[in-house]
Amino acid sequence: MSQLQRPAPGTEIALEGAVNFRELGGYPAADGRTVKYGLLYRGGNLDALQSPADQRTLQSWHLRSILDLRSVGEYAQHPDPALPGAEYCRVCAMRMADGTEMDFSSTGIERLAEEKAAFEKAAGHPVHDYDWFSVLYRQMPFGNPAYHTLFTLLEQRRAPLLFHCTCGKDRTGIAAMLILLALGVSRENALADYMLTNTYRRAIIEKHLQGKSPEERRLLLSVEGVDEAMGAGSIDEILQRFDSYEAYFAQEFGLDAQRLEALRNFYLE
Repeated sequence: MSQLQRPAPGTEIALEGAVNFRELGGYPAADGRTVKYGLLYRGGNLDALQSPADQRTLQSWHLRSILDLRSVGEYAQHPDPALPGAEYCRVCAMRMADGTEMDFSSTGIERLAEEKAAFEKAAGHPVHDYDWFSVLYRQMPFGNPAYHTLFTLLEQRRAPLLFHCTCGKDRTGIAAMLILLALGVSRENALADYMLTNTYRRAIIEKHLQGKSPEERRLLLSVEGVDEAMGAGSIDEILQRFDSYEAYFAQEFGLDAQRLEALRNFYLE
């Protein structure tokens, strides 16, 4: 792909069956390089890509790895189709307090309610769903087996790589921010990429927000789109616990200076 043909960073990939699929190529890193195009893709349910045109687009990425960040319940309802040449791996990126998968499928709703009730009991008072999820998001970058798998695949250079969840916005969005930060992209650009979900899902979001109160809109926006405070809270929690993002990547993923530079040398140009 020539420089003139390259889309702006964060440009949505045109698909007939889904929105909010894109890649991480083009974002500038602090050292003057940019993230390479054609290596790191993000999206939602792959079973939505049914049309011949969508299949051709998917195959044109020449994926070597697909990392599914959903629960087993979500996968059961919308299984990823096999893609020749791509190694498939599923590791849920949101966890209950006991470490089991947080299942956002219709069969997992009752368990989610129980988890929320246990959180409120520990807090000693009722907690708004928005505030509960804000806490969960701040915990996601730490001890997360899905993100450990993600960075293992990155270090193994199992790219082109597609990582996805159901809508490609939360679990996927935080994963994308972590990748960008590891590659030396600024917090501002990493968060801007996260927030693009609200651009690409605007029609879906507005449909669900019609006629809702401001309080209802705040919660529904985080359900159908993404909330900036939640996304920022997730990556800013890193700097509450560590002196720098580099210190976090060294402690959390074993990416010392040498390994981090090797990662950047492969994914930046």
